Parts: sequence; structure tokens; C-alpha cells
Amino acid sequence: MLHCIRISKGKATFCSRFVKTYKYNVEREFGSPVVINYFAAFTSLPASVARCAVFFGRVLSGQYDIRRGTGNANTSLAHFGGKLFALCESDLPYAIKITPDGDIITLGRDEPFSVPLKSMTAHPKVDKETGEVFALRPSVFRPYLTYFRINADGIKQTEVPILSMPEAAMTHDFVITKNYAIFPNTQMEINPKEILKGKQLALVDAAKVPRLGIISRNAEDDSGTMWI
Repeated sequence: MLHCIRISKGKATFCSRFVKTYKYNVEREFGSPVVINYFAAFTSLPASVARCAVFFGRVLSGQYDIRRGTGNANTSLAHFGGKLFALCESDLPYAIKITPDGDIITLGRDEPFSVPLKSMTAHPKVDKETGEVFALRPSVFRPYLTYFRINADGIKQTEVPILSMPEAAMTHDFVITKNYAIFPNTQMEINPKEILKGKQLALVDAAKVPRLGIISRNAEDDSGTMWI
């Protein structure tokens, strides 16, 4: 849910609206949750199997189109390419609009990002000097991390798969400097195979040595990636 306060002529108007993602609209029509909560739903093997069976049954029957996203767009906001976006790691950015009277309107997934079965970090980095935007896309499948840029006009550039990322880790955020992009390989890992053991999707490997990956922020491939 997004909140907006508009102050005009000494008066304040407060507005709260859900971001009307595809997931939100389908679940509102159903009157109940449809998409699996990746971090809360997997509590035991029988429960995990049952929840997955129900969800994928709905997918196979055409009740839910996973190509149109599974996110709530409720993690953060970002402004780039002249547009305001609501973001969530499990989906693509949703463009939103604030009306002159302070209402919040969902415009939908922006056309440059409307790629089936893709997602984007909820914390893109904006270079205020150049207008460029830098982002990551974590995944539970190879490549486990993908880096990309968006130019000042809001056009997405060539993706750079980080092939040296050895496993799916919780890469929630990252850093941009004048010359580099820096991202973590943390002890918190995501492994779908753990669900078959009746365990959580995300687990902590205390024996793992955390690392930082460093790549040129204008890289066209991951050949220059350094890990420390």
C-alpha cells in the first residue's frame, strides 16, 4: 500500500491506495491469497506440497498467469526516466501516478520492463549527475544474479549475467560508486531443494565466508568481476 500527503493552501489531504498489480487484482477477485508466500508458506513437507499443488493447479488451469508477475510492488519507490515506480523484488516495476488532487493511480508495469518471468531489485541506484539507473535481478536459477543499467531516457540496456556467482544468495541491496557496482554474496542462501526436505526456502550457512563482488558499473560482461 502506498500513502500520499498533499499539502495545498494550508490544507492536507491524505490518501492510501494498494498498488494494483496483477497479483493484487487476481487475489481481490478470488477473495483470498493465490500466490505462494515464498518465505512463510514452506513450513513442512506436506504443507509445502499442498500449497504448491494448489498454486500450480491454478496456473495450469489458466486461473493465474505467472508471466504477468507475482509481486505486490510494496517494498520501495523510485523515480527515474521521468516516471515514478513502485517496486518489489519478486516482480517488475509498476508505474504509478499522483493526480493533482493527491490520489494514487496504478498505471501498470512499464513497457520497457514488460518481460515475462523477470524481476528487478526493489532498490535501484540513480546517478543524479547522469540520470542513469543501475539495478540487479537475483534468481534462484542460473544465472543467480544479473546486473543491468537503465539510461537517462528510461531505456534498459544490455543485461550482464554474473556467472561467477556460485549460488542463489539473498542479494537484497547493492552499492554504486563512480566507477563500480558492488554486491554481496551473503550467508543467507535460497535453495528450492530445501523445500523437499520440509525446510524453509531461505537458510543461513554459518560456515560460508561472505564476499563482495566488484564489477565496472559500465561492464558489458562479467569477465572483470572481482570477489573479495
